[in-house]
Amino acid sequence: MEIKNYIKIYDNVIPYNTLSSLLKYINICNFEETKIGGGENEKTDFNVRRTFTYPLTYLHKKLTDVHWANFLTYYFNNGLKNYGNDNKILDFSWGCINTIEILKYQNTGFYTWHTDHFAEIPRTMSCILLLNNDYEGGNLCFRNPDGTGEWEVEVKANRMIIWPSNFLYPHTVKPVTKGTRYSVVAWAL
Repeated sequence: MEIKNYIKIYDNVIPYNTLSSLLKYINICNFEETKIGGGENEKTDFNVRRTFTYPLTYLHKKLTDVHWANFLTYYFNNGLKNYGNDNKILDFSWGCINTIEILKYQNTGFYTWHTDHFAEIPRTMSCILLLNNDYEGGNLCFRNPDGTGEWEVEVKANRMIIWPSNFLYPHTVKPVTKGTRYSVVAWAL
């Protein structure tokens, strides 16, 4: 069993006309600096992560955000169900999608090596939906937990990547060198 086998890629996840509508919508959203850490320790650290975020919640005052949160939750849940079936996992009820965020990586934007599970938020599964491919750099890369065997996921619009959030799956987003990279991230508890 190789760790890499538990990183699954699904293409053409949402209808392209809907993807186009989502991209138009996020171009009018007010992104904020992404913080790292949890709880009271949250802070902006551009040495670790240079990206901007727009959180989507079911309880937002803007009904359009509620719509997109529900829409994307549906597709992330389908992706998790497919992941469970593809890996022949008997109990693939991961709980619930805890967080959905739209991420914007502008020129030089990146995220250093990290994992998604930590004490304050014990995430189980991580999901990324790549929204566009009209940029350079910004590749999502994984490596073995001992720091060897780095590999990257090919950039493709409308591609979902799903993997366990634990320490076995360190990953990074390499610096964007041209254009703007948009993605949606979600985690299941």
